[in-house]
Amino acid sequence: MGSQEITRNSGFYISLGVGVLAVVVLLVLVVVGIAIAIRAKTGTGKGCGIVMAIAFALQSGLVAIWILITIIASFESNRAGQTRIVHANDGSCEISVPASWLDDPKLSKEAVLGAKDLLSTEFVVVFADSKEDYTGSLADYAKDSGNRMRERLKSPEVGEPEPVTINGRSAVRQNIRGEINRLRIAYVITYFEDQNKFYRVFCWSTESKAAAVKGDFEKIAKSFQEKTAKDANHI
Repeated sequence: MGSQEITRNSGFYISLGVGVLAVVVLLVLVVVGIAIAIRAKTGTGKGCGIVMAIAFALQSGLVAIWILITIIASFESNRAGQTRIVHANDGSCEISVPASWLDDPKLSKEAVLGAKDLLSTEFVVVFADSKEDYTGSLADYAKDSGNRMRERLKSPEVGEPEPVTINGRSAVRQNIRGEINRLRIAYVITYFEDQNKFYRVFCWSTESKAAAVKGDFEKIAKSFQEKTAKDANHI
């Protein structure tokens, strides 16, 4: 599936400004280098070799900085505006994540899809459970899932499941915090259901990033869609 329209945010303008400045400085250095080379060839300049080495070192450093800033600005642009779709391995559902994120189905053997950011600090997995195997309501499903998390985490803080409306449909949202392998983790879990399945959209990050990534996680949950058998055949 294609990416959504690119948003012209601050990263775009920073990248453009740095690019223009880099081109101007590089041109100046090239002109200076040519002038020094001519003087060195005609024997009218002393220490030209050292000056040229410094000039070309500056050129290389500037190019490296330009590339680095362009990459960072590109990541910011992806984070702010572009998304791509991640499909479940069983064709049951899909979500949208920032375009720079990577698929990672190995995040959980039980999940139908998984993805993470480039630095492996933000994650999402989706679980799908058949209604043939569970007799409770969506509220029960959320409560039981939270209780299982309580048992797995050290020093758990399990928030109450809260009914929410997402894209006009009923869902349940729950915030959970706890410790795993000496790391404090913050989870945002959104529960959905359709005729045949219950779904858990599990987003998490380290505790210190929880506030900063809240918007990302809300957008991911909002993008969740089930797929019909007909849709799955066209993936």
